[in-house]
Amino acid sequence: LFMVMMVGEAIGVTAIANFGVPLFRVLTIVGFGISTGCFGTLSAVALPRFFGRAYLGAISGFQMMILVIASAIGPSFLAIFKDKLGSYQPGLYSCLILVILILILTFFARHPRKLDR
Repeated sequence: LFMVMMVGEAIGVTAIANFGVPLFRVLTIVGFGISTGCFGTLSAVALPRFFGRAYLGAISGFQMMILVIASAIGPSFLAIFKDKLGSYQPGLYSCLILVILILILTFFARHPRKLDR
């Protein structure tokens, strides 16, 4: 499911970088829709399944902190590209590199092991 989310994110970022083309406007909606839909499911189902309910509050709190920080940094990051290069497109493509890197790393991820008690 995480891989599907990252593929949706890659589609969304690529499409929004080319938003002037009508087809890419639709792909932006589809890609980010898939990504956002998967994120909600992963947060609600996968986190408790893999990490247990005992620390779910701490994990969810940390996750929200990262989301808020990234939401604050993201627009500034893209604005730098707009100021220096005259377009958001290079900044969006640099974000795409991060998405692709994360997608590749998911192939090497393992399920967490339960501790023997």
